[in-house]
Amino acid sequence: TTDGQGGVMRALVTGGTGFVGSAVVRALLQERFQVACLVRSNSDLRNLEGLDVTLVEGDLGDRAALEQALRGCQHLYHVAACYSTRPDAAAEMFRVNVEGTRNVLSAAAEAGVAAIVHTSTIGTIGRPKGNRLPNEADVFNEWKTASPYARSKLEGERIALELASQGAPVVVVNPCAPVGERDIKPSSTGARIVAYLRGQTPSYLPGGINFVPVEDVARGHLLAAWLGKPGERYILGHAEGNLQLADFYALMERVSGLAAPQAGRFGPRRLVAALRSWLRPEKPRPVGFRPAALTADPTRAIRELGLSQTPLEEAFGRAVAWFRANGYV
Repeated sequence: TTDGQGGVMRALVTGGTGFVGSAVVRALLQERFQVACLVRSNSDLRNLEGLDVTLVEGDLGDRAALEQALRGCQHLYHVAACYSTRPDAAAEMFRVNVEGTRNVLSAAAEAGVAAIVHTSTIGTIGRPKGNRLPNEADVFNEWKTASPYARSKLEGERIALELASQGAPVVVVNPCAPVGERDIKPSSTGARIVAYLRGQTPSYLPGGINFVPVEDVARGHLLAAWLGKPGERYILGHAEGNLQLADFYALMERVSGLAAPQAGRFGPRRLVAALRSWLRPEKPRPVGFRPAALTADPTRAIRELGLSQTPLEEAFGRAVAWFRANGYV
């Protein structure tokens, strides 16, 4: 990929050490971009091992580091975010997801970066009444019951769209629940898969979740930079990804070879899970603050961006194999 003058295109990725961010880095390298990643001094760099990337040490509050990292870049992919369910983490999430977003997007706009992609979340898409699936036209309508994370991401998204209204080339993407390899933390999706593999009952939203291969999400970021309209949102999801719990169980049974956990059945896997919970009890989560569902209609991104639709079974299979190979189960 060249910059139109024979030079190689250069992109900055924030959050490049994470699950989605590292997938974006790999997608850019496949397109022969030069890639720089903004990393903190204590960042876990496992997801970038062996990749030909430039590391720029700094954080989203360091304007000098941002300007240095953006030098010579034609694209910015702002994937970094702070996520936590801890009740005392709200201030940190707003610092990173709101003020950090303001810093990096405004620095990119001032530097004349040609394409800016801001990674939001499906959690900022409004939930329509009735049975219709949410799409990009649905305005967020759950502020009172939203988690601090969702609120912070909504504020960050508003900053991105405001900059776009002022002429900055900012496109917003709203990924659904990504599935795949290198989910090192793991994410909420990864935690559900790991719980299943351990014989535990995974946390699940009663209204369903839209799952999407992480490689498709990554590719969707690049497509948004190339084909997306500034000031618009694009849901990065899967047309067949809206799964209820029974659908999730059926898919996991196929790819893992393990039967789904069932109430009242206390076999060896349930016994091991119970012992794990007794030895390492989970910290209590905040009461409430959960959406009814995270389903979505990704038609717009599929139609306008050409968002790829890798079979879910392939993505779940790769995720299961990766978690098993890396000692999560």
